[in-house]
Amino acid sequence: MSSTEAHGDNAMVKVMLAVLGALTVLTIVLMVAARSLGGEGDGANDAVLRQALLERIAPVGRVRTEAPAEIVAVASVPKTGEQLVNEGACAACHAAGVGGAPATGDEAAWAERRELGLEALVASVINGKGTMPARGGSTYTDDEIALAVKYLAGLGDTDSAGSDAEPEETAASDSASTDTDAAAESGSAESMAGAATAAATMIPENVKATVDSVCVGCHISGVANAPKIGDKDAWGPRIEMGYDTLAQTVITGKGAMPARGASTLTDEELVLAVEYLANKE
Repeated sequence: MSSTEAHGDNAMVKVMLAVLGALTVLTIVLMVAARSLGGEGDGANDAVLRQALLERIAPVGRVRTEAPAEIVAVASVPKTGEQLVNEGACAACHAAGVGGAPATGDEAAWAERRELGLEALVASVINGKGTMPARGGSTYTDDEIALAVKYLAGLGDTDSAGSDAEPEETAASDSASTDTDAAAESGSAESMAGAATAAATMIPENVKATVDSVCVGCHISGVANAPKIGDKDAWGPRIEMGYDTLAQTVITGKGAMPARGASTLTDEELVLAVEYLANKE
């Protein structure tokens, strides 16, 4: 009985040893398989993983230790009175004396206005007078208006009282130039397809700004026979001519309106300006 039990114990030990050996072998096989499939040390040397890790542990903010780069502002060169007059609406009216504006070179007319004083003339331009809209239909500053008045009235830089007539003249020239611009644009507006086409066309902001600041000066009051804004009877026949045809009239100039309506718009922009003006209410 004791020998039988001893034999049973030995058999049990052998079975357990066999199981342990099998498990050990299986573990070794699994480790080798996993190592061969996963590669050796890939995680430590993988560039993508390393970059992702660096991004995750990167600091949230940085402290600037050097002084910020100095920004150098480039001052714009101020314009002369002549440039302000020629680039604005003044020359359009004063060149031809439209709307009662004293013509350039008319010494007798300018002499009377110089007696009024620069400050009075500048005030007239800023507030508007007669057919001249406020600020002469321009976006000039008070100082720029004073320079333009000095140039038109023939005043020196040291004169402070010779520009009051200038506002009148500037106003007249501004309204005349706006008139000519408006007439030109109205002409081109009439030459375009029609009010429906004008409504559908997207007018650039710079074109609208030119019409609203230059052209309307004459077209609001109909200076020099310019068709008034919103006057469908006056604009109707012009629109039937086509905006392109009217734009050509603006480009070459007509009557009191100088070439290109005294504006700096391109040929294509003048067509749009005419269309916008012709359909403006």
